[in-house]
Amino acid sequence: MDEPAPAGALTSSAVLSLPSATIGSVPRWDEGPLVGRAEELARLMVHVDRAVEGRPSAVLVAGDAGVGKTRLLDELSRRAGERGVRVLTGHCVDLGDVGLPYLPFVDLLRPVVTDPGLAPGLARHPELAGLLTGRPLTPADGEGADLGQPMPHRTFRSPPDDGRLQLFESVAGLLAELAADTPLLVVLEDLHWADRSSRDLLRYLLARLVDEPIAVVASYRADDLHRRHPLRPLLAELVRLPGVERLTLEPLPDADVDALVRGLAAAEGGMPAGTVEDVVARAEGNAFYAEELLAAGLAGEALPLGLTDVLLARVEQLSPAAQQVLRVAAVAGRSVRHELMSAVAGQAPAEMEQALAEAVHRHLLLVSEDGRYRFRHALLREAVLADLIPGERVRLHAAVAAHLTAHPGAGTAAERAHHARESNDLP
Repeated sequence: MDEPAPAGALTSSAVLSLPSATIGSVPRWDEGPLVGRAEELARLMVHVDRAVEGRPSAVLVAGDAGVGKTRLLDELSRRAGERGVRVLTGHCVDLGDVGLPYLPFVDLLRPVVTDPGLAPGLARHPELAGLLTGRPLTPADGEGADLGQPMPHRTFRSPPDDGRLQLFESVAGLLAELAADTPLLVVLEDLHWADRSSRDLLRYLLARLVDEPIAVVASYRADDLHRRHPLRPLLAELVRLPGVERLTLEPLPDADVDALVRGLAAAEGGMPAGTVEDVVARAEGNAFYAEELLAAGLAGEALPLGLTDVLLARVEQLSPAAQQVLRVAAVAGRSVRHELMSAVAGQAPAEMEQALAEAVHRHLLLVSEDGRYRFRHALLREAVLADLIPGERVRLHAAVAAHLTAHPGAGTAAERAHHARESNDLP
């Protein structure tokens, strides 16, 4: 995220942006026409058309944070509504280890409670009454549990199996009744944050709804799915069901990012062509990053503080050893050889390999075909660099320069000169 830094990348002399440099009054992507994603939208509309024709189907939409999943699903919902399809949307929320059972389904079924035309159907499914009206959760340690116990030591369990079956069947029955009147599009966002109960209910619905005119579209962050993420086995199971498709949102092409940036900048009176090109290059196809960089460019800053915090939040979830590996990689360059990492990191081989594996499995580092490590996104490298204190930055540059000098074939003369300069070794 050893190669020269991308155009406009943060250098050792750069300064973190002020809070005022974040978005401000810059128009958002979701406020104008959808840019790009025509092919992906067309594929999703095929599933809406199937629902209109009376056939069920489902799509699992994967993509990195900020790549445009929500914007795409908003456009899908709008177009589905234009075709006479009823849209129900549920959102998963990051509530840590103690999630709220069935939260996205409570969210998407809320219109059934508030719409006088739909509420009568709820009376035929009394099992849903408690769920949709905020019935308290059941502590795992019994009715006599101390509900004042600190949250980290409290656990919750789903209702007993027989109660779960009745609840699942009631949700499926209610959706089927709604779809019998009008084809239905069910949208579930941020499935990577779904609790176990919600994952189980989704599994049941996709296996149970085989004749109803319902399209289910669920999105999740691909870069959040580490090796042990509980959603991974569910996804592997769901894609084997008939009518379930997986759709991956790749980064937007530069031409689309250019159109997006120019459209947003035009609302602010335009900006220099060089600034637009810099934003496009650094965003690397991520619409959210492009918006943030555009705001920073209009404010005359390098990297907005809000974006830095977002990027570093994932870094801070790593072990100290893995964070050290990322700091070394950030200083060494966009693409780093294993030998250089080993020489500079100052870790035992087994510890460093475990740290590298953690960074790779958490989707912060990627392994290139030539065996080098590189950041998943250039801005992540910029954020890690910006977080280094001056002394640490100089020390790491000096260590990299020493390794390149001792191994001339490990880097170019320009790279050696760069690291010598950044370590204040001017001669």
